[in-house]
Amino acid sequence: MPDRPDMAAAVAAPPLTNLIRSGGEMFNWTDTDGRDNQLLTRLVLEHAGPGRTVLVAGPHPDGLVAALAGAGAEVTWLLRSLIDAETAARAHPGITVLSGAFGKADLTGGYDLVVAAGGIQRLNSAEGDQLAAGELLDRLAAAVRPDGALILMHDNQLGAHHTVRLDPGARHRDDAAWHPSETTEGPAARSQLTAHLTGAGLVVDAAYAAFPEPGDPAVLIGGVTLGDVTSPLRPWLRTVLAQAYTVAFRGRPVLSDPRRLVNRALRAGAEETVAGGWLVVAHAPGDTEPAREWHDVLVSDVHGVYTPDAAEPGVTGRVDSLVRERIVNPVAADRLEDRLLELCAAADVRRLRQEIAQYESWLGAGPVSGPRALADLSDLGITADGPVVMSARWSPAEPVPAQIVLVRALWQFAVRLITWGRPHPWPNTASAADLAAILAGMAGRSLADDELRAAIDLQVVIDSAEFGLGPAERQAHRLALLAVQPGTAPLDVAGYHELTEALWRQRYQASHLLAMMEWNEQIIRSRDSALSKMDWELQLLRRTWGGRSLMLAKRAYKKVKK
Repeated sequence: MPDRPDMAAAVAAPPLTNLIRSGGEMFNWTDTDGRDNQLLTRLVLEHAGPGRTVLVAGPHPDGLVAALAGAGAEVTWLLRSLIDAETAARAHPGITVLSGAFGKADLTGGYDLVVAAGGIQRLNSAEGDQLAAGELLDRLAAAVRPDGALILMHDNQLGAHHTVRLDPGARHRDDAAWHPSETTEGPAARSQLTAHLTGAGLVVDAAYAAFPEPGDPAVLIGGVTLGDVTSPLRPWLRTVLAQAYTVAFRGRPVLSDPRRLVNRALRAGAEETVAGGWLVVAHAPGDTEPAREWHDVLVSDVHGVYTPDAAEPGVTGRVDSLVRERIVNPVAADRLEDRLLELCAAADVRRLRQEIAQYESWLGAGPVSGPRALADLSDLGITADGPVVMSARWSPAEPVPAQIVLVRALWQFAVRLITWGRPHPWPNTASAADLAAILAGMAGRSLADDELRAAIDLQVVIDSAEFGLGPAERQAHRLALLAVQPGTAPLDVAGYHELTEALWRQRYQASHLLAMMEWNEQIIRSRDSALSKMDWELQLLRRTWGGRSLMLAKRAYKKVKK
């Protein structure tokens, strides 16, 4: 019987000389998720260099390990999955791959850099004793040489990503979601984590709150900015975090929209409590203190990784008819969208008209180019000199008519009013298009159907470039945007709470319509009754001599009048 192709390939494959099985490895198991993270790569490379020994503990993005090896570091990668270890050894012949449980690995001698950005939950193996969280942290700290560094990501069990999770059966369906037990021991707060590492002999240099999820962070907040409600970065951070959570949770069923929870926490200075995890950078004391640069905020988006104080505006590429352009302008100002939401909730139509008119005059009469042509109302701050663009990710390749820019901004605001269930002075509007027409009328502009469709098409182009939508997804997204009306749930993040709220609004609208129908029927019945009574009285008068005399007199009067 001939050999199977996979067996023949296994026999023909050369032996893996860079793979060491330390014991406790897991068979027929994988922790690979295939995602790269440029934010973690940027932070890790700041502590790596030629000749430095690096231990990568646990599953990590393949691009991060390749970047470490490309920087000239001597990399050792520890993986509990034998399949993942063999794949890594073949893909990176220049690094040493250890396969097995973290507790059984020989880490004598220490390393200049220990990277555990995948957390400690996937360091234990099912094929052996389970080390407690405190023991894993102690072993990680002991693996750091004097003057060496530790970069550790720790999952926050109180994070928003756990609070809003709605994915039954995930732990039994996905290999990467396996945990030996819930993390009931070990650090449960950032302060506890830093205190434990300090007790293990390390000096904590920086501790960041990571958003939106520890496995794929897009925003790191630390230093004096973390928890400081007076920081001028607050309005800008709300926009950045909202975008990060939109990208991470778009199309995923959740219990509730995480953007609301994070927004409230950010306003209260409690973002550390709901962060996806905590990223800690610590070092072991030695003879020298290496000079390192710490960041208060680190952000990753389609443009790359940047800090607000060192973000240089510029064009980084082009997608369809849009240009990727970075604008970072954290100013101490209220967001225009927040102000409009407050005015709508207070039914202050006069001030609402003033704000919209000011925004319309800021756009100008001619075609609009640059980032402000595509900036959402949530990206604009209100200063004494008028609106300013705080954050922007796209610009049009060609200028856009000011009317289309205005219609798109107001229509998008109308969509958020409806899908978020926010109060406004016109609750009986039939759709987002009708509400956008009312808002445009406040700026002295009319809203034609072709202008609305052009604005929606522009929004579809932006969403397609942002989320990589295909032709079929674009068409479905366009139809969904055109059909927004009271009772429509949010179109990006499908939260159970928001769906329930949308169902309630639909029932309210239906009950209101039924009540109106019943009232109309009662009015019609009462009028029919009154008409029947009048007809009966006329017929009675016509049957009597007095009534007949009156009818004859009426006819004679009409003839004389003619």
